[in-house]
This record gives sequence, structure tokens and C-alpha cells, in this order.
Amino acid sequence: MANTRELRRRIKSVKNTSQITKAMQMVAAAKMRKAQNQALGGRPYSETLNNALARLTPGMDPEAHPLLSPGTGSNVGVLLLSTDKGLCGALNTNLFRAIMNVQSGIGNSNFYTVGKKGRNFAVKTGKKLEADFENPEVVIFRQAKQISKMLVGSFLSGELKEVYIVYPHFVSTLRQEARVVKLMPIDSSVIASETQAHLRGGVEKPPSSHLGGGQGAKEFLFEPNPDVLLDFALTHHIETQIYQALLETKASEHSSRMMAMQNATDNAKELVEDLTLTYNQTRQAAITNELLEITTAQLALE
Repeated sequence: MANTRELRRRIKSVKNTSQITKAMQMVAAAKMRKAQNQALGGRPYSETLNNALARLTPGMDPEAHPLLSPGTGSNVGVLLLSTDKGLCGALNTNLFRAIMNVQSGIGNSNFYTVGKKGRNFAVKTGKKLEADFENPEVVIFRQAKQISKMLVGSFLSGELKEVYIVYPHFVSTLRQEARVVKLMPIDSSVIASETQAHLRGGVEKPPSSHLGGGQGAKEFLFEPNPDVLLDFALTHHIETQIYQALLETKASEHSSRMMAMQNATDNAKELVEDLTLTYNQTRQAAITNELLEITTAQLALE
């Protein structure tokens, strides 16, 4: 059994650790609220844009724009959104597991990463790292446009045949899901199904004649012309998807880190209680032994 001096040292060390994890929990909680509000606030715009594309693209020929048809390249682009720091539970591990699960089905991959954890994963696993972007604390739309410009350029130049984005989707403070979403080519059927699922979730439903099919698309008046509008809408759709994924990643990171630090603080408190109990038992046993030795010595002198 450990002596009392060692137990006191361990109790002090665990208490210091709990103070650190408690401070990190409070910092993550403050950042989490802002990140969650941004992620949730950006969803209506993304859903509205999907709704507009769901009305527009079904009446379009897939060959009307190169972003609607598969690329001519042989590689697949993977945009991996991760964190710069650890101590956020299994957030990054779940992302890497999702990539490994689909890796066999997408062939050769060119990785584009945001976050040091994703970059280190790509390097250590021998992936081809094409670009690594900064991961600022505050997400701005300009960064999403820069990433989109590089990915769209590689896709249109024939370097990539498909582009996927892997990111942690924020569900709640307690739950974050690793998602793999195809960015390019843009699949109008997927957009339509997501829009219908959103409408069934309780959002006001537009007139049925405007949803899907060529009839709904023919009711639009295009200004200045359909080609310019389609190019802007599809490009902006990709930029918005990347921007929303960046917001979801930040919200997931701070939520996961807050919960991880809260669990660490609770575990440290439980460990302090167990060590304190052991310390008291050890101290009581030592006192009892001393009393027995004194009593035995006194009896021996009589």
C-alpha cells in the first residue's frame, strides 16, 4: 500500500489537473455557444439554396454545365475538415475511420485538408496531400471561396473525376456525426431528395408545380441568361456547402472539447475522492499500528 506522502502528492497532482480541465471546459463552452449559433444560423440559407437548385436543375441537361457531369480525371478529391488541437474526444478519430471505410470504394485520392490533425493523418497514412489550408478560429466565407476555387479548378481541368467533403456534422452538444458528402459532380437527384426531406420536416412547402421536373423549371424567367445564372448558382452552391461544413466543424469541435473536458473534470474529482479515502485508511492503519506498538512495549516492560 502506498505511503501517505505519496498519496498526498497524487491528490495534489489530480486536483491541479482538474483545475486545468475545468478552465478548458469553460473556455470551450464560451466558444461553443457562438459556433453553434453560427452553424445553426447558416442552415436556412443552405436549405433555401438547395430548394432553388432542386427546382432549377431537373429541367436542365446534365451536359449543360461541366459541374453536373463526372470529370475526366482518374483521381478523387477529398476535402478533409478537422481540428488543429486535440482534447476533443473521438471527433477526429471518427473522421479518419469514415475515410478509411470509404477509401476502398473511391480509388486514388488527392487530399485537401483544413486542420493540423487532418494534415497529419494524410501524411502519416501515405495519402497524396495536394493542399493544406489554415484553420482560423473565426470562419469567414472568403476561405470557403478560396477552397472552392481550387477544387472546382482541379475538377474542370480534368485532374479529378469526383470531389468529396468529409467533416463532423453538428447534431447536438452531445452528438457529432462524421459525414462524407459528394461535392462534385453536383447530383440534382440528391439535392431534390434532401429538399423533400427538409420539407417533410415541417418547413412551409412551396406549390407542387414548382418542385422538381421539367415543368417547374420552365416557369422560371432567366436574367440575364440561363447559362450565366446556372454557372453562378452551381458555383455558389459548392461554396455554400464548404462554408456550412466549416461552421459545422467549429461547432462540433468546441462541443466535443467541452464534453471531453467536463468528463475529465468529473473523473478527476472521483479519483480525488478515491485517493482521499485510501489516504485516510492508510493514515488510520498507521496510527493503529503505532498504538499497538506502544501498548505492546508497555506490556513488555511490566
